[in-house]
Amino acid sequence: MIIKGSSRGSPDQLARHLLRTDTNERVKILEIQSPHDSLKESFRDWQFLTEGTLGSRGLYHANIDPHGDYAMTPEQWQRSVEVLEKELGLEDQPRAVVLHEKHGREHIHVVWQRTDIDTMTLRSDSWNYLAHERASMALEKEFGHEHVPGKHAKRDREKQPEFPRQEFNHAEWQQGERTGIDPREFKAAITALYEQSDNGQAFKAALEEKGYVLARGDRRDYVIVDEHHQVYSLARQIKGVNAKELREFMADIDRNVIPTIDQAKALQDERARKPEPEKAPPESPEAHQQPAPQPPPSPSESPAPDSPAKQDPTKEEIAALETALKERHAEEGRQMRLRQEAEYKQTARVLTEEAREKLGHFDALQQAAREQFFRDTYRAKTGIAAFIEAIKERLNPQLMADKARDRKDAKDAFLRRQKEERADRVARLKAERASDLAELTERHEQQRREHDAKYEQERDRYLREHEAAVRLLAEIEERRRLEQQLKDEHGRSRDGPDPPPRVR
Repeated sequence: MIIKGSSRGSPDQLARHLLRTDTNERVKILEIQSPHDSLKESFRDWQFLTEGTLGSRGLYHANIDPHGDYAMTPEQWQRSVEVLEKELGLEDQPRAVVLHEKHGREHIHVVWQRTDIDTMTLRSDSWNYLAHERASMALEKEFGHEHVPGKHAKRDREKQPEFPRQEFNHAEWQQGERTGIDPREFKAAITALYEQSDNGQAFKAALEEKGYVLARGDRRDYVIVDEHHQVYSLARQIKGVNAKELREFMADIDRNVIPTIDQAKALQDERARKPEPEKAPPESPEAHQQPAPQPPPSPSESPAPDSPAKQDPTKEEIAALETALKERHAEEGRQMRLRQEAEYKQTARVLTEEAREKLGHFDALQQAAREQFFRDTYRAKTGIAAFIEAIKERLNPQLMADKARDRKDAKDAFLRRQKEERADRVARLKAERASDLAELTERHEQQRREHDAKYEQERDRYLREHEAAVRLLAEIEERRRLEQQLKDEHGRSRDGPDPPPRVR
């Protein structure tokens, strides 16, 4: 049994992921400990509670995946959640459990609220990998499942003296899901290129021949970027080679001269825009035979200097073609701008509504905090405490006045702090909205730049194709003219005078 998990935010994205039916054969919500019936609203509420803490990741998402040979009962799934919950220290925290079935195998996802509302702090997620393996090991023993070795609590140091290395991690698996490339096959292909290369330069050339670009990573020595802008850590794609060994193998490459990740992506875009060289048609066997000698044409038969076979597209034809392309480009640009304006307005409206909703939640939290403050500060005393307080007030009215002034100062400070916090919250929401809209504007500008670049490429291509078509038509017309000329000459020779009679 394998258990993985981590703390996270992004409640909407997590809810969409758990409810996806395109990548899962079956999705079933087993449990939601929330007033809401939907995962999205529940996760939003749980994440929103982090506003009252110093943290930002208000959800803990775990995945429990038993071996496919074992069928789990509903009671075993429930037991698995309870054991993992205890190991993670998330007891009594609201949770949601979702069952997925993929390729005939079942696994569950569990999401907990991390915020403890009694202390308004986040439950710790330290040493969670150890907690995963402790829960996994306990469940394997309890259910009688085969033991699956691990890196931490399940590691047998006598049998595993070296730290085990995963064949591919979760991020690489997700990358394979996006690109449709099996991580195992991809690693095997890169490993084969590495083993066939004598040094770093040869390896770099082999990667480029396969369509990859070698780049220097931000946190890793070397990465490779494919045509889809996917970035792969090079050391993780070569079986049996660690980062130090790869660094020694690539010693003949100056790391400062290879492109960055962004430059590598730009190189891939440039490759995609560059037209492929035209391949020459295969030669037929007759092409190697010597052509039959032809008599030189007479001056009357020689093609004129301005023969159709030598014609190029006229300026009028080129101008008409460019005008048509410009009109189509302008119309496409107009349609694209209309779509972009509609997307911008819709995005701005959605962001405004989200900011208003977040500010409403924030105001509700502040209102609850104010009510709690006033209850604690101005709580009326009863019984013997009220009697003693009345005696103190009579004996020392100045002391009571000082206490009243202190309470007023505390109230003013509390309200002033809340006002500053709300102003800061409003400023942050405005900045987030402006940042999202600026990112959308930049994406729209990039789309327009790509549209203009596409126009230039199509213009060049259409002109080349038009010129080739004009020349081909001219050649066909010239061939027809020569064939007709030969037919005419043959007809004249047959219609000539009869030969003289033979003399005996």
